[in-house]
Amino acid sequence: MRTVLMIPLLALLATGASADSLANQLKGCSSIEADTERLACYDALSNSLTERAEQHFGQEQQRVIEEAPDSIEATIAQIDKVAYGKLLITLDNGQVWRQNDSGRVNWKTGDSVTVERALFGSFLMKPTDGGRNLRVKRVK
Repeated sequence: MRTVLMIPLLALLATGASADSLANQLKGCSSIEADTERLACYDALSNSLTERAEQHFGQEQQRVIEEAPDSIEATIAQIDKVAYGKLLITLDNGQVWRQNDSGRVNWKTGDSVTVERALFGSFLMKPTDGGRNLRVKRVK
């Protein structure tokens, strides 16, 4: 019975499951409770990686953008002023963002912020509870 259930799963993974992201496929494998079935799922997924890479050749950046979240929430760990009075904001998740516009904000360490995608590959940082936003660029 188990082999009957595993064959469709393995076939799905081997074909690349074009509509399913690699992260979702990994989550699917991790949810399998039986050790041998979970290992078979991971093996099938790893065997399909070369084929998957060839299918997405030349579209790598597009895939990264499609699989990335639209926004993140974090807490400000440190704020420094750099050249021209702009801010360098370090978040608690280790990311470092530099202010790109000339706006002024009254943020402090410990404030919760949201970083979200904007037009043309830019990003906006704003307080999670609302308020003025800054155009930022990720430095690290």
